[in-house]
Amino acid sequence: MGYRRNCVIWVTCLQFSVCLCSGPPEKPTNLSCVTYYDKNMTCWWNPGHGTLVPTTYQLNLFIPSLNLQNCIPELPKNSCTIYYPNIRYYVDYTIWVEAKNNFGKTDSDHIVLDAMDSVKPEPIFITSVQPGHGSSRALVVKWENPGKLPIIFPLKYHLRYRMAGTLDWIQIRPEEILPHREDFTIKGLKPFTKYIVAICCMGQGGKGYWSDWSSEKSGTTSEDQPAQGPDLWIVNKNPNSQSRPVLIMWKELSTSDANGIILGYQLQIKERKSQTVAWINSMDLEYSRVLSGESYMITIAAYNSVGNSPESKLIVPPANPEELPPVLQVHAAPHNEQLMVEWKAPNTTVNRYIVEWCVAESDSNQCSGPVHWMNEPNSTEKAFVDENIVPFKRYKITVYPVYNEGPGTQLSIKAYLQQDSPARGPFVHLKKTGKTEAKLEWDEIPVNKQRGFITNYTIFYKRAGGNESYETVGPASRKYTLLNLRSNTLYQVNVMASTAKGGTNGTVITFKTLIFAKWETAAIISSTCLVSLSIAILMLLVYFKNKIRTKSCQTLPDPADSHPYVNSLKHQTQHRLDAENLEKAWEKVSTTGQQQQSGDKNESRRICSGSAEDPTIMGSNSGQQTPTLVLRSNSTCLLLGPEETS
Repeated sequence: MGYRRNCVIWVTCLQFSVCLCSGPPEKPTNLSCVTYYDKNMTCWWNPGHGTLVPTTYQLNLFIPSLNLQNCIPELPKNSCTIYYPNIRYYVDYTIWVEAKNNFGKTDSDHIVLDAMDSVKPEPIFITSVQPGHGSSRALVVKWENPGKLPIIFPLKYHLRYRMAGTLDWIQIRPEEILPHREDFTIKGLKPFTKYIVAICCMGQGGKGYWSDWSSEKSGTTSEDQPAQGPDLWIVNKNPNSQSRPVLIMWKELSTSDANGIILGYQLQIKERKSQTVAWINSMDLEYSRVLSGESYMITIAAYNSVGNSPESKLIVPPANPEELPPVLQVHAAPHNEQLMVEWKAPNTTVNRYIVEWCVAESDSNQCSGPVHWMNEPNSTEKAFVDENIVPFKRYKITVYPVYNEGPGTQLSIKAYLQQDSPARGPFVHLKKTGKTEAKLEWDEIPVNKQRGFITNYTIFYKRAGGNESYETVGPASRKYTLLNLRSNTLYQVNVMASTAKGGTNGTVITFKTLIFAKWETAAIISSTCLVSLSIAILMLLVYFKNKIRTKSCQTLPDPADSHPYVNSLKHQTQHRLDAENLEKAWEKVSTTGQQQQSGDKNESRRICSGSAEDPTIMGSNSGQQTPTLVLRSNSTCLLLGPEETS
């Protein structure tokens, strides 16, 4: 019983809340209608906020003296369509929407509308877009008006067009197009240019709706003679020679300047002194020729089926000309995947500027690839290079000011569109090692492997079992001496080359420092040699001393019996000492004889002394034996006998 009572209370409360929250439907608003002639008329409205009570809608159309027409919408319930032939034209309808539910009904505001005042025409069909007759800057657009509209229903038009490849539409105001016509000429266009055209229409009175845009139709204006001459430039590698091979180059005209299909170029080379003229007709974009040392005037014109372009001119100065001023400075840097080249204009009037660029990956300052160039007006000091240029390659950028007298002096710099770490590192060579130092040298990385400007070199070195150390040097360095190393120690070394984007290590070499420094080794060797030499000299002296004694110092017989032998020795002596040396020798002999008198009379004594030139002196008196002196070269033996009373 309690459960059933609670359910009754809950249902009663729900019904009461629905009653409180519900009422007659909200008033429909924003009622409008559109008529598709001889098809239907559709009306829309805003039903407002929904309710918890089901609501129905009915569209009512009333014409006096006729029965009321109504339309019950299907889902969604905010529109309803009345189909032809249940539509009357050129009469006023009173139209409203009725909303109804269980709590009442609500009508929208009533509107009075002629179905012809809400007509939306069918889209126009463009039949052709053709070049204007006798004009290269016009297109004639032709179309068919929508069918089924009555003749007495005039139209006005809205036309738009754009160049192919662009998104910006150019509008032709309705006031510029006569009503109810089927063609229009668009003027002020560019020659030989493709355009896209579309058109829509509505009732001339301004009531109703614009039709949808027609399908787009394209057309191309007719050719005209080229608007301007090609950009002209010359590459002269030997400007001071009397025989100058030159490359004359010109740019292909843009589509907007060509005004048609370019059939060729007429090149004229005129020597200004002799007025000699050479005419060349070419389909190419360059021409090689050898010029003399005179000044030349070069002109070129492009031509199509209509005519020739204006001429472009360039003066080639004579050999060894007076130099014309260059630009004051040049700078190049990457910018949005382009290379931005900036310069400062000279102080004199310039006609235009030429910006050249080429791959420069050789040791010289010359181009290692084809020369590319662009022409810039004298009003700018900036250019963007975005073609014929790739990352990681070094380019030579050159700017020329062009004067009335010819090109000025060039000013060049090197630049990269994008840098990277080097493709390889340097090859390192060990030039010399010492006890605590090592001298290193490394090769310069080839330009095509650098892939950027070298900012520095870093030398990494470590001994076996030790920590790695490093030294950094500038980009111009190619050698370095490591100091304060340990003697008799093994080291590993490599050099890293760095750019703004990173570094790359080179080859690794191993070396060992010396035990002794060179001066120490020299001192040791010198000492050893000196000691060895001294020992050898001493040994030689001892050897020769003993040998001379053996040969020269022999025991002589008793002087009494030795006169014949002494006399023979005496006759063998070829030189004599002078009187002074002889006297000194006799004094020495006399003294020695007195000291040895007590000895055996028959004993012979030997006294050896060295002399540069030793005489041999031997004496004898009848019945007496006197001291006998024998002096020999280098080693001399003095033979002394017992002296008797003097």
